[in-house]
Amino acid sequence: MQRTVLAGLTSSFVNNAAMNLIDYYLPIYFQTVKQVSVARSGLLSLPITVGMGISVLIGGAGTTIFGYYTPFMIRISVLAPIAAGLLITIKVDAKLANLLAHQGLLGFGSGVGFQGPQVAVQTILAPNDVSIGIAIIQFAQGLGPALAVPTGQLIYTTQLNTNLKKYAPAVNGTTLENIGLLTIGSHFQGSELAGVLMSYEKAVTYTFYLSVVLTCLTLFGSFGIGWRSVKQKQT
Repeated sequence: MQRTVLAGLTSSFVNNAAMNLIDYYLPIYFQTVKQVSVARSGLLSLPITVGMGISVLIGGAGTTIFGYYTPFMIRISVLAPIAAGLLITIKVDAKLANLLAHQGLLGFGSGVGFQGPQVAVQTILAPNDVSIGIAIIQFAQGLGPALAVPTGQLIYTTQLNTNLKKYAPAVNGTTLENIGLLTIGSHFQGSELAGVLMSYEKAVTYTFYLSVVLTCLTLFGSFGIGWRSVKQKQT
């Protein structure tokens, strides 16, 4: 019930949940709307990983140099909601450069303060409690995606069926399951194909609204974790 631990748990839970939710459903957009292969959709999703890898290094080095982890966690609460918000604006004809840039911003924003909660519990807690604090943070990092992805699936499925009735009434979800994501372009033509692609696009982007909410909730963790310097722990 220590405030720093609760704040770190909250931040880790919602930040990891939001990033993994987008990382899971964005390839569906690439494979359906953009009709690219599974391998290429994986490559197109790399900017999230690259951006996060770079920002984790920057956040770790910055914390070591300046002694404070809170400013980097606050950057999560600023950059990640912006990136998640940009991703809900993508359309059927979205430019590839924009998609890659939005992903890179999300990865960078989510990673720059990713280590903050673990550093915080090591700084605040007594030596005998540090291992428990770190375990709690890591548990939150795993629990967030485990709950967010199934919740996103419910949103995605509901929206896809609703949009199909609106944009492609002659097509149903069972038909799409039978033909697979990568063969949509060869099974539908003209306005029917346009309706199916529109349905997938809106289903995916509507699912991303959950990520926007989750990234905004990182504010509770960022501002609740405190401003203690890691150098105080060292001394």
